[in-house]
Amino acid sequence: MSLAKSCISELPAKVLFARQHEFKQRIRETARSHHYDAALINGSDMWWAVDALPPEMPTVLMAHNLEHQVLVQQLANSRFFSRIFKREIAKQRRYELAAFRRAAGVIFLSTTDMAWGCAQVAGLQALYVPPLFAEPRIPCKRQPSGHLRLGFLADFAWWPNRQNWMWLVNEIIPKVHRSIEVHVFGRQSEYIPTCDRVVAHGFVHDVGTVWDQVDIMICPIRIGAGVSIKIAESLYNRIPVLATSQALRGLECQSGSGLVIVDSAEEWVSFLNSPQADLLATQLPSEELSRQFAADRHMERLENFILEVVMGREAMNKQRATL
Repeated sequence: MSLAKSCISELPAKVLFARQHEFKQRIRETARSHHYDAALINGSDMWWAVDALPPEMPTVLMAHNLEHQVLVQQLANSRFFSRIFKREIAKQRRYELAAFRRAAGVIFLSTTDMAWGCAQVAGLQALYVPPLFAEPRIPCKRQPSGHLRLGFLADFAWWPNRQNWMWLVNEIIPKVHRSIEVHVFGRQSEYIPTCDRVVAHGFVHDVGTVWDQVDIMICPIRIGAGVSIKIAESLYNRIPVLATSQALRGLECQSGSGLVIVDSAEEWVSFLNSPQADLLATQLPSEELSRQFAADRHMERLENFILEVVMGREAMNKQRATL
């Protein structure tokens, strides 16, 4: 129905799907009854909410990913649907750029997405902040075992994760000729196709229990826009990680102790069959790499950015001078 409405609407289908009249009314009533200084809109598909806010209220947008690029990836393997949705993709792209131009500031989770936004919108007030975690890091209690335990944590209700899993289960696991176990965690992981040496755990309420059951976290991401929250969480907790470069898209991370980046199926198979995999399992990501995802490291500059775009630099400096 959203796709049908999009044919006669200026709004893209994804936005029409998220927009609800009752929710818009609640936003409008809440904004009128409270004297908020600013609004933070969580995701560009929620940008329609700005029309329910007072026109003078500064608005900061949190851009989780570039939604039009997600559509491009989703339709990449279908020429038929790519042609049909060509207009929809263009409309989604225009919508996102209009949001960037109208927002007082945009917070990006990805350096790649921020670079694209700044190239498209001159003078864009933008800030890069990676996925952040405030809870104490969980000390690992892994016990030695006779085989290498790999962990894959993802939301398998999301189509890119299912496709990434199929690449792993078809192209890599059958060709690893050593004793391994692949432990899969996350929503709907109990429903994915499996093979020998795979243990599906389903949804886990305490992610800390994941770290104790694996030697290496794997992120075989080949498709999917935005940033990988799970790889950021693994590195924050100093868990050894084997990943593709796509999994690290938009994050400021490089191969080093506790983090190995390889891309092709042949490289994955070769690495997992080698003693280097055993070495990786004994390593920890560096403290510097882990601290990239600590909330307290970014708090001050995030606060300064919001104050600056909401109040203006001059007003912010005056307020600080009176403190």
